[in-house]
Amino acid sequence: MFIEQINSLISSIIKNSLYFVDYQKTKIKDLIFSLKGNARAMLITEPNWTIPIAWFGIYSPIYMLALGVSKLEIGLITSLAIAVQAIGTVLGGVFADKWGHKKTLIIFDSISWPVSMIIFAFAQDIWWFVVGVVINNLCYIVLPAWHCLFIEGVSKDKRANIYAVLQIALNGASLFVPIAGVIVDGLGLVTGCRIMYGMASISMILGIVYRGIKTKDTKVSEEVIKNKKSYSFKDELIKFKEAFLSIKNREELFWFSIVQILVAFALIMWNTYYPVFLTDPKGVGLTESAISIFPFIFSVVMISIIVIFIPQIKEKDFKKYLLIGTSLSIVSAFLYVFTPLYKMSFIALASILNGIWMAFFRPLSDAYSMNILTDTERARILSVFNTLIIIAVIPAAPLAGKLYTIYPRLTFIAVGIILIITLLIIKFKFSYGEEGDKKSN
Repeated sequence: MFIEQINSLISSIIKNSLYFVDYQKTKIKDLIFSLKGNARAMLITEPNWTIPIAWFGIYSPIYMLALGVSKLEIGLITSLAIAVQAIGTVLGGVFADKWGHKKTLIIFDSISWPVSMIIFAFAQDIWWFVVGVVINNLCYIVLPAWHCLFIEGVSKDKRANIYAVLQIALNGASLFVPIAGVIVDGLGLVTGCRIMYGMASISMILGIVYRGIKTKDTKVSEEVIKNKKSYSFKDELIKFKEAFLSIKNREELFWFSIVQILVAFALIMWNTYYPVFLTDPKGVGLTESAISIFPFIFSVVMISIIVIFIPQIKEKDFKKYLLIGTSLSIVSAFLYVFTPLYKMSFIALASILNGIWMAFFRPLSDAYSMNILTDTERARILSVFNTLIIIAVIPAAPLAGKLYTIYPRLTFIAVGIILIITLLIIKFKFSYGEEGDKKSN
């Protein structure tokens, strides 16, 4: 009965989504074809990463469980990953300044992605995952360079739109998660995941080669390299401190960073353990292949909302839509808390609400952060900004794991509380469209 309800719901979502896509097709087509240079090359190759990442986002935790990693150890591995991310983001601005944005991107993408995928493909126990996670999360070194390359040549008023297209590319990958479900159903969890990791390695190598050919370094990067003197470690610490103080002393950056920390904390807790919860007899008790439908629902809803609403939203309305989306995320978290055993409909509704939340939150918040920073300060401040967020969320996965071992639904109660705090900060401390309009690039 519930499978039929879910199928009916998915059919309805797809039908209405296609209607709205058709309604907006001229606008979206113009937007996509207006993308040139780096932004176009980056978006074309995003599926090389996002489709495998979507697969492993749901199957990696239960793949680790199948190879003997405990529920608490999954949280500790996630915490290790975040610690490596913190180191990577500290180094991100340094390498971007020393080597340029493009060189930094190509080198560290080549190290962090294909190599780690191969390690995961042949994993035998927890230590394989430890090594793979360390190598994989060196990819965070490229974040400042990636963003700078992505917006090169894109005017300020178009950035919300290109980030919206990016979110379609990122989350549209979840439309392919049912393929992973079919692979797991046909080959078994462990064999299926090994094959998917191998496919991911090949896909990412092809993406790196394409970006190496099609992208060009940013003008700012070329100028910095041309005029750059030899910096000592002390010089780098001074620059880091200056960027940190800029975030601390600029109210719009400070509260923006607090919200990003809270959301990241909640998402790490949620994303690390929701696949485990869905397949756990103490949770929802679904089959491993069945849970692939929920990322699909999330993705369809998110893309539909982005296509319909994001191109219409002005900066002065960012706060309103962030409040709407965050409110829905709170409802979604508590749906997990109260989901009865085997009830797919509760999780399907939660996936719909999360899709709406992320459709508003990600492109609007990303565009806002880009707009309040100048071209020359962006790489350095983004590096520090990401470092602060990552350091703050290191305890998230172990905390979620501890709560899960006490009582699985406690993890999602904690997520709901964090999101309520986030909503209050957005409501009373954000000034989207006011402070953001005071600074232009």
